[in-house]
Amino acid sequence: MTAALHPARLDAPRNRLAQSRKPQAVVPVPEEHLVVFTLGNERYAVDIGDLWEINTMQTITHVPRAPHFIEGVINLRGEIIPVMDLRKRLGLDARAYDRSSRIMVTQTSHNRLGLIVDSVQEVWKVSSNLIKPAAEQGALIDEAFVRGVAQKEQELIVLIDLQRLLGEDEQQTINRMEALS
Repeated sequence: MTAALHPARLDAPRNRLAQSRKPQAVVPVPEEHLVVFTLGNERYAVDIGDLWEINTMQTITHVPRAPHFIEGVINLRGEIIPVMDLRKRLGLDARAYDRSSRIMVTQTSHNRLGLIVDSVQEVWKVSSNLIKPAAEQGALIDEAFVRGVAQKEQELIVLIDLQRLLGEDEQQTINRMEALS
């Protein structure tokens, strides 16, 4: 007895093979572009979207009664920019500024703020899924200022949360400084 096979059943193995050869939809992993900088022997980063520009050190005008970590203000093309020594804000040891020191002018939700760092090293593109909470990695600074930690090769890079660098009182002081312009 011979059974007749339906043509659709004959094509089934060929259709499965064709399906397996179709390119699978690749779900892109979100990436972040970070500016990596140093404070001492440690590397830190901020989101490049929060960065306005990077400048060499320049004359900083002292402002009385400012928080201890605010070095003063700079005049950047007619705009008064408060400048913070990021080492002091993060509770790290002070260091004299040198030729590699930079002022990274950032844009927070409230205002522009200059951050003094030891050096700026690179722009790093990292997959968002590689950024872990700081508590998991044991960051060396106050976690209140940390957005996360990412590993690059054999070292950890701490991501700074610019929105948390200033408390409410400190923000009011910065606003008064900017009003001088």
